[in-house]
Amino acid sequence: MHQVKLRDIIAPAFYEVHKAIKQRAYTFYWLSGGRGSTKSSFISIEIIKGIMEDANANAVILRKVKETLRESVHEQLLWAIAALGVEEYWEESVSPLTLTYLPTGQKIVYRGADKPKRIKGIKFSKGYAKFLWYEELDEFNGMHEIRLINQSLLRGGQGAMVFYSYNPPM
Repeated sequence: MHQVKLRDIIAPAFYEVHKAIKQRAYTFYWLSGGRGSTKSSFISIEIIKGIMEDANANAVILRKVKETLRESVHEQLLWAIAALGVEEYWEESVSPLTLTYLPTGQKIVYRGADKPKRIKGIKFSKGYAKFLWYEELDEFNGMHEIRLINQSLLRGGQGAMVFYSYNPPM
């Protein structure tokens, strides 16, 4: 496998967060910053690495509006796969929108949260949803909606990590 130095692809602002993730210090990671802050790049690298390092880990990537997934977070995860130099280990599907880690069959699935109750139906043939990523968190309808989704998805495994990324209000 191609060796990539993380300091070459992760901004210094996220070194301490990366260290906390490696130590499994927290479950919830709140990352705010303006456009160009590299928060989405950082999260996508952590999710790809995390799946490749844990044979039971899968990911669910969420945005409020389903139609925005492919051009935003999906492209960001494809970028992370390329930045890590591991393209040959991943397969992309656009219908349904997924990424599959070929050595084990682990999945990254995408969901729009326009109807949060429908999200509870996500199942993985192997493992559990270790990683959740709420992109553009400010688009969601409050913490009650997020708690409902978390309760549906955060079950069946240890060491889950939830990433919330958003641009802070002006």
